[in-house]
Amino acid sequence: MADEYDLVTIGAGSGGVRASRVSAQLYGAKVACVELPFGFIASDDVGGAGGTCVIRGCVPKKLLVYGAHVAEELRDAAGFGWSVGEGQHDWSTLVKNKVRVCMCVVSACAFANAQECTL
Repeated sequence: MADEYDLVTIGAGSGGVRASRVSAQLYGAKVACVELPFGFIASDDVGGAGGTCVIRGCVPKKLLVYGAHVAEELRDAAGFGWSVGEGQHDWSTLVKNKVRVCMCVVSACAFANAQECTL
């Protein structure tokens, strides 16, 4: 016997997971979310909850761009009355926290966790 669904989304990225979850929660729809090859959480090797935007695209890019702007903002702060010393940057901390935040967003997307995903 074939399975029947009200909605089938292709891709378990943030859009596909959100559309599936909202349809099921708000409208009682029977949904399926298709992602192949599948790993429950997306990685560089397999698809899964999170998709390209959260794991490799939009979210990591924004975190790296924001991190790159901090030095300039610190230099400009004196003009606004702030007294800020010379800062030092630790690339490994930025990368570690980028991965942590991305996984937090994946978890929030896939499991509807109301956690705060901040650096």
